[in-house]
Amino acid sequence: MNDTSTSDVIGRRVEVNGEHATVRFSGIVPPVAGLWLGVEWDNPERGKHDGSHEGTVYFKCRHPTGGSFIRPNKVNFGVGFLTAVKNRYVLEDGPEEDGKEQIVIIGNKPVETIGFDSIIKQQSQLSKLQEISLRNCAVNGAGDKGAIAKACPNIRKVDLSRNLLSSWDEVLDIADQLKHLEVLNLSENKLSFPSGSPVRTGTFPALKVLVLNRTGITWVEVLRCAAGWPVLEELYLKSNDLLISERPADVLQTVKLLDLSSNQLIDENQLFLIAYLPRLEQLILSDIGLSSIHFPDAGSGHKTSMFPSLQYLVVNDNQISQ
Repeated sequence: MNDTSTSDVIGRRVEVNGEHATVRFSGIVPPVAGLWLGVEWDNPERGKHDGSHEGTVYFKCRHPTGGSFIRPNKVNFGVGFLTAVKNRYVLEDGPEEDGKEQIVIIGNKPVETIGFDSIIKQQSQLSKLQEISLRNCAVNGAGDKGAIAKACPNIRKVDLSRNLLSSWDEVLDIADQLKHLEVLNLSENKLSFPSGSPVRTGTFPALKVLVLNRTGITWVEVLRCAAGWPVLEELYLKSNDLLISERPADVLQTVKLLDLSSNQLIDENQLFLIAYLPRLEQLILSDIGLSSIHFPDAGSGHKTSMFPSLQYLVVNDNQISQ
């Protein structure tokens, strides 16, 4: 089970034959002996039941066919961030360098090393990285503490979409080590976000672009986390079933582009809650089911005071007739 104990697997994100799921149960499922994991699939058509077996409810799914029981040895729990980076970006040495010996001086003593050139080469490759894509690389967290900052401190753009990250805290553990990070894509990670405890700040001092499409984030969670995005300019929240429930207060004030596409619960009245973001220049509302947009402070042919900086409004794939 990838050295993951059964006691801490509940809520973990996993991959099985290319399909992603969340572990909801770990234990015995009679009458068959042995340990089983109960998982809820991202794609409910992949499952077989709702978490029940022979009349006993072991876990619950949002869909009647969203669940399955799987043996632990069939499940991939993923790898740490740095392992994924090395797997994708560190070039393999040629066969002529395998086992190459070298004498180096440590203190006053000569020490024979094997593969020393290879280590230096790998470190050099990683430290030069500024833009990386780890999409669909089964990244599950930061890995060893401080290892990312030591190996690749110059990264500015990261694509972590469709991985096995399960919580916002895991994201923060990675980003804490990337102080130059400007662009972060977390799309298609089913993340849990902090609810009651104070949100960690100071993690994203340079972050300008954040992509959270299909992460399951709510509007309340957006506002809670946004205190940690002091210079954010572009925020992408596509396909999250968002409902804009309150006005941003002292957050998102630097945002210039906001993408709310494919959030079918958003209506015209909810948009008024974001109408006074002072720097918002582009608002993307594609495919949210809008039938009209009216501004209550302005009649026909008159200018509204809402959206004071707006330059581009995208409303394609809606039902607006006029």
